[in-house]
Amino acid sequence: SKIQRCQMRYKILLLCLVSALVLGCVKQYEKHHITLNDSSGIDTQFFPAEKRLKIGDKPYMLFFFGTDCGVCKAAIPDLNALEKEYGKEVQFIGILGPSKGFDKDIEILKEHNITFKTTSDKVSVDYFSKAVGGVMGVPVIYFFDKDGKMRSKFIGLTPKSVLEGAIRSLL
Repeated sequence: SKIQRCQMRYKILLLCLVSALVLGCVKQYEKHHITLNDSSGIDTQFFPAEKRLKIGDKPYMLFFFGTDCGVCKAAIPDLNALEKEYGKEVQFIGILGPSKGFDKDIEILKEHNITFKTTSDKVSVDYFSKAVGGVMGVPVIYFFDKDGKMRSKFIGLTPKSVLEGAIRSLL
């Protein structure tokens, strides 16, 4: 009947709308989830002999964290705030490992409203870990100057004021 067809169209329209909203929210966090080899990813140059990892032409921070690490999760609000304040001058990059799969990793980004670029791609995580000499535990934060030289390293939950001091020393 005409009423049933109308109801079916309404259900389809509602389903499309809900799908668009859900996918739109995922896309918002996907733009922060990067890999080394995608077009929106990170252009890196690793110089092992010089112990340098150059990423673009700005100073940057690498934040190694885990999906099940409570201390790591506690650091995220401070890093989001610092990225909001200094993100135009310093790149903030999260290295999430081990990956629980793309969908679960995106959920972590959403759950903690992570605003900085993050990767959980195994190749990328291994690359960054090797570039800093290996990461044995999380959280650990590295700060690099614009030439790719490591300037600071912090293990564990670090006060926001200490991190801000490290950022200011790079500028």
